[in-house]
Amino acid sequence: MFFAPASLTCFFSPKMDDDPLKSGSLGVSIALNRGVSVAVEPSDGMEIIVNGETWEFPTVQTIAQQLGFKGKVRIKMDLPAGCGFGMSGASALATAFAINEALNLNRSFFELADLTHKAEVINRTGLGDVVTQCFGGIVARKSALCPSKCAIDRFLWNIELDVLIMGELPTEQILSDFPLDEISKIGKNCLKEFLRNPSVVSLFGQSKRFAIETGLIDVDSAVRDAVEAVESEGGLASMVMLGRAVFAVKGEVLKDFKGIYLKAKVDHCGVGILD
Repeated sequence: MFFAPASLTCFFSPKMDDDPLKSGSLGVSIALNRGVSVAVEPSDGMEIIVNGETWEFPTVQTIAQQLGFKGKVRIKMDLPAGCGFGMSGASALATAFAINEALNLNRSFFELADLTHKAEVINRTGLGDVVTQCFGGIVARKSALCPSKCAIDRFLWNIELDVLIMGELPTEQILSDFPLDEISKIGKNCLKEFLRNPSVVSLFGQSKRFAIETGLIDVDSAVRDAVEAVESEGGLASMVMLGRAVFAVKGEVLKDFKGIYLKAKVDHCGVGILD
C-alpha cells in the first residue's frame, strides 16, 4: 500500500502549455500528514473504490490505462475531494506507485511522478499538487513544470495547522470568472516576496495577500470571517486555494464555525510505502 500526502496550496501562478509536462504552476504548497492510501488488486475489469464506494475517477483511470493495469484500485481518502487539498493528485500518484509495484514494472520515481502530473493536467484536476506530493514539506515551486523538471525549494518547518473545511468550490468556474493573467501576476509577486524572506509569518502574509488581491477570498464571506476570527485571537490564517477552506496556526477558534475542523502536521517525506 502506498501513501501520498494532501497538498494545501497557499498561493499559485498557473501556466498552461500544449505539452502537459511543460504546464504547471509557480507557488507554495504544504504537504500534509493526511492524504490518500492506495492498494491495488490485478484482475479482469476495472473498478475504482474510494472510501468503500465505486467512483468514476478519470485521473486515476488515466494512470491505470497508461500503465496497462486492470483490476481494483482501493483508495482511502482522509479529506474530502474537491475542497482544495489535492485529493485527485494524491490518489493518482499513490495509484501509480501501487500499480508499478503490483505489476513489477520497475518504473523510476520521476517516470511515475511525471506520468501523474500529465494525467492531472490532461484531466484538468490540478497543476502543482503532484510536485508537492512527490517531495513533501513546504514546497516552493520556482518553475511551472513537471516534477522531474521543476525547480523547487523545500522548507521543513515543524508546524501544526488548524484546518476548517466548509465545502467545495467549482474550480473551473472560479478560474473562468477571474482573469488568469492577473492571478498569475499576483502569484508571481507573492512567491518573489516569500522567497526574499521565507518564514511561517511571511507564508501566511503572502497567502492572505494573494487571496485578497485576486478577490478569491470574497467568493465566500464565511471564509473571510473565519480568517479574521483567527487573527483576532492572535493566530495566523488564510484561504486554501482553491476551496471553501481555511488553514491556520493557533486557529482553534475555527472549531466555532460550521464545517469539518481538524488538525494536521506537515508531511516531510512525500509519496511512499506504508508499512
